Amino acid sequence: MRILYLADTYRPARTACANRTAVLVGALRDAGHDVSVLASTDSLIGAPEGYELPAGVTYFETFPLVEKTLVNRFRNNFGGAREAVKAADGLGDFDVVVCTTPPLLLTSSAVKIARRKRAKLVVDVRDVWPDVAYEMGSFEPGSLYGRFFEHIARKAYAASDLVVSVSPGKVEKLKGRVPDGRVVLVPNGIDETFLESDEDPILFERLRLDDGLICAYVGNIGLAQGLGTLLDIAKVRPGVRFLLFGDGADRASLEARAEAEGIGNVEFCGKVNASGVRTALKRADVSYVPLVSSRLRDSIPTKMYEALACGCPVLLAAEGDAADLLDACGLGAHAAPEDPAALQSAFDRLLERPFSDEKRSAASKWVVENHSRQKFANVFVKEIEEMAGKNV
Repeated sequence: MRILYLADTYRPARTACANRTAVLVGALRDAGHDVSVLASTDSLIGAPEGYELPAGVTYFETFPLVEKTLVNRFRNNFGGAREAVKAADGLGDFDVVVCTTPPLLLTSSAVKIARRKRAKLVVDVRDVWPDVAYEMGSFEPGSLYGRFFEHIARKAYAASDLVVSVSPGKVEKLKGRVPDGRVVLVPNGIDETFLESDEDPILFERLRLDDGLICAYVGNIGLAQGLGTLLDIAKVRPGVRFLLFGDGADRASLEARAEAEGIGNVEFCGKVNASGVRTALKRADVSYVPLVSSRLRDSIPTKMYEALACGCPVLLAAEGDAADLLDACGLGAHAAPEDPAALQSAFDRLLERPFSDEKRSAASKWVVENHSRQKFANVFVKEIEEMAGKNV
């Protein structure tokens, strides 16, 4: 089949969207399908000079989402949705169009493209919009934004031939919204290529990763992560080093708070590549994995898979699907993000009763065997082939 895969970001970006898309596209190509990727120019933000762009990828122009304000998001999403349709016109015919969301508005482009190409439409839902915005308190049901996004979502589901999503809770939520109820679970899991990364000896030396107890956070440092709670823990546990890897809209305010309150055991380490992430998680005593609200019950942060695969115990600020997965693995503790006392207690338990090397190794093996992103990607391929086989 000829397949068009429409995504907000792709390589060289290392976003959640790009990481998932790269594995699913790879599985489709390994199965013999001709896959063209259509992604926004946001994919190129921060790319190293002289980077060789991947083959089979077309980048559509959009307003660069460097500063993630509301106005910039709208300019980025609306402009990108329009340019994606234009770019698809020059790519020929396709049997299947796959669109991964968020951003939800990109599904409108996918619907138009699939109709023009007379292709089947697959919608890959990483976050259910606008539900996730309601759960985070960004806006309310019945608001102008809420009604707008609900309308876009209904149109996408009505036009789709197959819907896939990343967690059991999301699948159940979507079954009542997709007209024929056909929603398939294709989780994220651990990208096995991540485990092929070598450790970074320079990072190890620079951050003295063998010096004392370490709690690591790796990911976006934004408002949605609720990292103020981690600073609360750091403030009352000065004997532990708290290393925050990444960048984002909330970094400056967190740094200012740490300085103002004299929280000297928090270090902001900047962005790292896959090798740096693996090095930090292999050497940390605890990895902090937060969701900003316990209402996000159907979300499973990818960073938790990576920590567990590295044998790093997880302090999870979440309830629902993510907590269930952590319980099944057995390498960590969790509490509601709104309960700082319970999170503090869980953190102390992890440090007071450290896991053995055997337990860490067993947890790592369990994650790879049961939650491999590559294995789940093969399910994705089979579902698309089954859906499209009778019509291609």
